[in-house]
Amino acid sequence: MNTAQRKFLIERIQQKTKDKIKVLQNNKMDLPSIDNYIFKAILTDNLELQPSEVILSALKAKAKRAKAGENWLSEDRIGVYKSTTIRIDIKELIKLPNDYNEELERVIEHNDNINKEIETLKIQLDTIEIRVQLASDKTLRNLVNEVDDMGSLSIIDTKLKLLS
Repeated sequence: MNTAQRKFLIERIQQKTKDKIKVLQNNKMDLPSIDNYIFKAILTDNLELQPSEVILSALKAKAKRAKAGENWLSEDRIGVYKSTTIRIDIKELIKLPNDYNEELERVIEHNDNINKEIETLKIQLDTIEIRVQLASDKTLRNLVNEVDDMGSLSIIDTKLKLLS
């Protein structure tokens, strides 16, 4: 197998891998919207404020990070809300609804699994690229003849190991 053929084989495998990664990326879920869960908690009278110690601690931390001449309470530079608004993270003001936390955990776990799969594909691709470059012509001919799905990195990797 000459250099052009090896390059073609590697590019074909790279493209199949990129396509699989794109499909996996598209299967990632968006994080749940806290707005909807808070709205539901308000309407069902289940919204709970954080204890005053948590809120005051958040304000104290914000004050410690303040810089001279900065509007540290609202972080607005101009406008009517500059002196009438305090901005802190929502989780420092209210207790996040349980159903939100459960959904958030589910989505994060789902996306983490996809990220692990993507990382595995990238590692396999790197390994296969090196093996294709180093493999003998005979090994690559046998690989092309035996592997029907050139996009399956695990099959290609296994065949390369067996044929070498």
